[in-house]
Amino acid sequence: MNASYAIQRKSRPLLCLTPLSDPKSIETVESGEEIILKSSTLLTKHQSGEATFSLYDTIDYSVDRWIQDKQYVPRMLASAVVFTISYFIFSLAVRDPIPMVDELVISTVLAVVTWRTIARRDSRSALAQHRRHELKVRASDRRTVIVDELFALEAYLDNLESYDTFSLANGLCRVGDQALPKLEHSLDEKTKDEVTDLLLLHLKRSDKHLYGLITKIGQLQQNKGSSPKLASQLYQQAMGKGLDLPLIALAVSLRI
Repeated sequence: MNASYAIQRKSRPLLCLTPLSDPKSIETVESGEEIILKSSTLLTKHQSGEATFSLYDTIDYSVDRWIQDKQYVPRMLASAVVFTISYFIFSLAVRDPIPMVDELVISTVLAVVTWRTIARRDSRSALAQHRRHELKVRASDRRTVIVDELFALEAYLDNLESYDTFSLANGLCRVGDQALPKLEHSLDEKTKDEVTDLLLLHLKRSDKHLYGLITKIGQLQQNKGSSPKLASQLYQQAMGKGLDLPLIALAVSLRI
C-alpha cells in the first residue's frame, strides 16, 4: 500500500491523505502491513490526534463500503426473494379495486426494509469488525517519515490564505491578466503523483462539490480557456460559504 500524507495548514485542519479512502484498498492491504504517514515535520500532539481521527474516520467509511460491495449479490438476492414472495402472498390475500398497485407498493417496501436491514447487519458483521479493528490498530501504530519537500505544498496553501480572494478566483479561471500562482516544489515525480492522486481521492469522498470544481477548473487551465462566470461563482462561494480556494489551487497546480 502506498504511504499516507499529512499536509499541515496554519488556519485550517490538518489534511490527511491516505489510500484507505478507496474502499477497494481494504481488500488489498496485506496482513501485518504497516501504515506510513509522511509529513514535512514531526506532528504536534494535537496534529497527531487530528491525523488519527481522520484515519479512523476513513477506515470506518471504507470498510463499510467494502463490506457492502462484497455482500451486494447476496443482499440483492435476499431482497428479490422477499419481494417475490410478498407479492404473491398479497396478490392472493388482498382484494383491491386497482389490481397490482397495493401488492407492488407493499412488496417494494418490504424489499427495501430487507435491503437496509441486511446492509446494517453486514456493517456490524464479524468480518467487518475484525477488518476495522485491525486497520485502526495499524493506524495507531503508524510510522512517521519526514519528507522535507512537502513543506513547499504547505507554504503554497498558507500563502494563498492571505491572497486576494477576487484575484485568486480570476487566476483559477484565467480571467483578464490574472494567472494561477505558480507552485514551486522539489518533489520527485512519483511522490507528486501519489500526493495528487490521494488528494483527489480524498476530495472525491469528502467534498464532491470541491472535487467537481477542481475537475472543471483543471480542464479550463489545460485548454487555456477563460470563464468569468465560473470565477464569479468561486468568489461568491468563497466569501459566503468559505469555499477552500487555496486547496483548489493546489490540486489544479499539481495536475497541470
